[in-house]
Amino acid sequence: MQDKDINLQPEEAGDDYSPTIITLTDENGEDFQFEVVDEIDHNEEHYMAVVEYFDDPQKALEADPVLIIFRVGEPDEEGLDTFDVVDDDEEYFEVGGIFEERLSKLFEEEE
Repeated sequence: MQDKDINLQPEEAGDDYSPTIITLTDENGEDFQFEVVDEIDHNEEHYMAVVEYFDDPQKALEADPVLIIFRVGEPDEEGLDTFDVVDDDEEYFEVGGIFEERLSKLFEEEE
């Protein structure tokens, strides 16, 4: 996926919480919105953990959230970052484990 239209500025979402929303355009020209949950640098790569973003709170409640991990790639010819879904099992479990640990610590602190 390429970030043909990327918005890394927080959108209005409530009192104290302003999610970072990115819009990615796939090779077929279809746009998808994601909320960035976390970002890390690991083994000289930059990774983003995201979930699908919904403007409608009811749709968000009805959705079955899936954590997607993107590896941020080199900019394309237009200077826009590229995003590759991590689909290698070993890489996914290694990076996913790091995100899982970081997110569980974050949620433990909030309780």
